[in-house]
Amino acid sequence: MRKTARERLAEREARARSELLDSLLDPWIGGAGNAATLARLGPVDPLDATQVARAMRTDIVPAMAAVTRETQTRIRAALTVLAHSDGAEFRAYWLDLRPPFGTTEAEADAIFPVLAKSLGVRLPETTLEG
Repeated sequence: MRKTARERLAEREARARSELLDSLLDPWIGGAGNAATLARLGPVDPLDATQVARAMRTDIVPAMAAVTRETQTRIRAALTVLAHSDGAEFRAYWLDLRPPFGTTEAEADAIFPVLAKSLGVRLPETTLEG
């Protein structure tokens, strides 16, 4: 069955977000077994927001500062889209990335808000029911 124009557009937009994240997270791509990366970051518990934020400040925040303002805006826009989604796209991206920490969906879910906040992306308000 052929894809609709809307489906093709959504796939193109997802690829563009993935490429933007690749440019931002380049210091960590394939970093799962990289001893130098692991030594530079030190121990990082992906469920500990403080440790994740420290790792972001080490490699990712400087990478963001090094790109053009236009690229920064595009990265923040991509993260905003991801922040308003169900999280599946970021989970799939993060687990495929083979980063130096965070190898489960729960860890990817814990890492995303820290990444977004570290780069100045406002997360949607969540309401607690009950």
